[in-house]
Parts: sequence; structure tokens; C-alpha cells
Amino acid sequence: MIIVTAMMNVKLGKKDAFILDAKELVVTTRQEKGCISYDLLASTEDEDLLVMLEKWENIESLNDHMETDHFKNLVELLNVF
Repeated sequence: MIIVTAMMNVKLGKKDAFILDAKELVVTTRQEKGCISYDLLASTEDEDLLVMLEKWENIESLNDHMETDHFKNLVELLNVF
């Protein structure tokens, strides 16, 4: 199993908007082959820090995920938020 903890800082005051846009990514990713779990979490210590906690069956599944359009869209969202 592969565990990924992806920490993302969003711009001040943009967290709620980012979460709304990222919900579709979470739903879609959970349906991918090899995805065990995929959760977007908010830090209790830093108002603008979000954490994506991911569990994958293997590295191939994770690599396939990073090639999907919905993952690439998330990366683009981080530039906006």
C-alpha cells in the first residue's frame, strides 16, 4: 500500500471555494482502480492548510491517478486558489 499526505496551502480566504471545487475530484478519484481511500482534510492549526490523505494499492495506481484530467485540474486550481 502507498500512503500519500499532500499538503496544500490555499490563498487567504479561498479555502471554502477550493473545497467546493475539489469535491468532484474526490468523488471521481475514489472510483479509480487501486484507490483505497482519498480524503480532503482541513488543518485545525492553520486556517489555509488543506491535506489530501490518499491510500493506493500500489505505485502504478498512484501514477495512473496523476495522469488523469481531474488530477491535473486540481493542480491548476491550486494556482488560482
